[in-house]
Amino acid sequence: MSVIYVIRHAQASFGRENYDRLSDLGVKQAEILGDYLGHLGLEFDAVYSGTLDRQKDTAEVALGRMPGQARYDLRIETGLSEYDAEAVVTSQLPAMIEADPTLTRDVERMTERRSFQRVFEGAMLRWVSGRYDVNGVETWQAFSSRVRKAIGEIMAENGRRKKVIVFTSGGPICATVQMAIGVTTEVAVRLNWQLKNTSVSGFKYNDKGIFLSSFNSVHHLWDRKEPELLTYR
Repeated sequence: MSVIYVIRHAQASFGRENYDRLSDLGVKQAEILGDYLGHLGLEFDAVYSGTLDRQKDTAEVALGRMPGQARYDLRIETGLSEYDAEAVVTSQLPAMIEADPTLTRDVERMTERRSFQRVFEGAMLRWVSGRYDVNGVETWQAFSSRVRKAIGEIMAENGRRKKVIVFTSGGPICATVQMAIGVTTEVAVRLNWQLKNTSVSGFKYNDKGIFLSSFNSVHHLWDRKEPELLTYR
């Protein structure tokens, strides 16, 4: 069977004007990941990334720490890009606030963890339900369909007995988990909230389908015994 290692991007710049760039800690996480993969002696037949800077930069930093990295040709796959979280939240907020006016205070405090969770998680659960779709905002169904299409194309392009590595975000990872084991959309999005930066999830595939073999592994970070390396954004 072939294997796809799917990596969540390193820590981005949450709370900054441009979220889509790695923080200093994120660069360190990506370097540690690359060192770890190199130590394991893994070699890849193909390398993919979504279009976002945090995805591509994680790939380039990690691969740059691996022996012989020059042989890797990073392929950009639009289907691996994350959903537009800002658009999702903005589209769902008016109805959420109408139902619970106390959310207004949380919107004003989005840099605080509890307020962020109330707003973001509530909006995401509404979005994935499919009952509150808004014109002009990608639906969960459309999002998961493009992820499945991208993963299917990667499987078809690489065939048997291959090792492939993919750098992407939490949403595409959980859509792939759903593709592999058939969990509900609500479970899939809740799994997304557990994904750590630079975590590794493994999928095996053959002509019969794709199968989950590991999920959200951060052994490379645990080994460092530095708790601040374990982040979720």
